[in-house]
Amino acid sequence: MINQVERLNKEGVKLFLNGKFEDAKNKYMEALEINPSFPATLNNIGMCFLQEQDFIKAETYFNNAINEKESDSYLLNLGHALANQGCFEKAEKKYKKSIAINPTSLMAYKSLGSLYQKQKRFSESIKVWETVINNYSRDPLFIIELAKDLIQLSEYYSALAALYEAEKFEKNRDLTWYYMSLIHFHLKNFGLAEKAIKRSVGIKPDNQSFRAMLAAIYLGVSDIKNAIKQWDFILTLDKNNTPIRLDKAVALLAFGYKKEALEIFEFILNQDSSNEKANYYKALTLLEINKSDKNAINTLKNISSNESLFSKQASDILMKLNC
Repeated sequence: MINQVERLNKEGVKLFLNGKFEDAKNKYMEALEINPSFPATLNNIGMCFLQEQDFIKAETYFNNAINEKESDSYLLNLGHALANQGCFEKAEKKYKKSIAINPTSLMAYKSLGSLYQKQKRFSESIKVWETVINNYSRDPLFIIELAKDLIQLSEYYSALAALYEAEKFEKNRDLTWYYMSLIHFHLKNFGLAEKAIKRSVGIKPDNQSFRAMLAAIYLGVSDIKNAIKQWDFILTLDKNNTPIRLDKAVALLAFGYKKEALEIFEFILNQDSSNEKANYYKALTLLEINKSDKNAINTLKNISSNESLFSKQASDILMKLNC
C-alpha cells in the first residue's frame, strides 16, 4: 500500500513540475484515498492549491501534513499560504520555526526577509540578510537585498559598501549597478549615477527600470531632451506604460512645453478618464494657458473634494485663485 501511495505521489510531482496542476491534484487525491494521512501527499496537494492561489485550502493541507510530520519544508509552505492571506504574524512564526528545524534553509531566510520587507520592517530584514551573508551564502542577490533595505533607511554609504562586495561577482551585476546608480542619484552625484546605470543598460538595454532611472538622472541635470529619449524608448517597448507617459508629460510641462504636455494628458484621459494625476496636471496645464479656464477650475474642485494624493494641492491652487 505504501509503495502504491509513493508511486502516485511521484507521478503527481512529475505532473506538477510540468505545469499540469489539476492532473497532479487528481493523482494526489488518488493517493489520499489509499492513505489519507501520508504527509508528503498532503503537502504536495497543498502546493497545487498554493499555485492556484486558493490559499485557504493550501493552509488546510499544509497543516494536515505538519500534524503528521513536522517538516521544515511543510512549515515553510504553510508560511507562504498564511503570508498570501495577509496573516503576517502567523507566517513569521512558521518561517522562524522552519529555520529552527533547518538553520541552513536559504529559502526560509529569503521568505522571512521578504516578509519583513513587505511590512517595511527593514531593520529586521537587514538582520536576516546579514545572517545569511555571514554564515551561509555570499550569493550577490542576498547582498543586493541587504543594500536595497539599507537604501530604504537612507544608509547610503553602508549600502554602497555592500554593493561594492556584490560587484565582485559577475552574477546580477546589472542589478548591482542599478542600485549603485540609485544611491548616487539620492546623493545628487549625477555623473556617477549616469555612469553606473549605463553599465546596467549595456547588459539589458530593454530593461524599463534601467531606462527610467537614466531618464530621472537626465531630468536631475535638466537635460529634458535625453530624458525624453529614454521615456520614448520605454514607450516603444510598452505603449501602455501610463506612469512613464505621465512622467514625460509632467516634465514637459515643467519645462514650458504646454501644448505637448496637454496632448499627452488628453491621450491618457481618453484611455482612463478617472486617472487623477492626469486630470490634476491637465488642469494645471490649462491654467498655465488661461488662468480662468472653467474646465480646469471645475476639475480641481472635484479633486479637492475627495481625499486623495492631489486633493490638498488642488485646494491650495483654488485658494490662490480665490475660487
